[in-house]
Amino acid sequence: MLDVNTSQSGEQKVIALIGELDIGTVDKFKKSIDDAGEAVQGIILDLAELSFVDSTGVGGLLNVVKTLKKNDLQVKIKNVSPDVYEVFDLLGLPMLLGQEIFE
Repeated sequence: MLDVNTSQSGEQKVIALIGELDIGTVDKFKKSIDDAGEAVQGIILDLAELSFVDSTGVGGLLNVVKTLKKNDLQVKIKNVSPDVYEVFDLLGLPMLLGQEIFE
């Protein structure tokens, strides 16, 4: 199960993921990014309440971030729990996206 809360912080859209990002929820995550709307300078992905991610979730996250960057939007990933970061690290996400994206 994945809940997505979206809010605005200045010119940044904040998208908080709550629950699990996996094969069953990755499409809901991608749709939330599509629904984030125009007229923002960037996206902040708040993962404080993300309890689980699998390889499909990581792949979806990777594709979303690359697409946002291609569209010249700033992207930051914040509040990643140690367990979720371990999965990101094992799959090479910090290397692929750049460590500077993580806060």
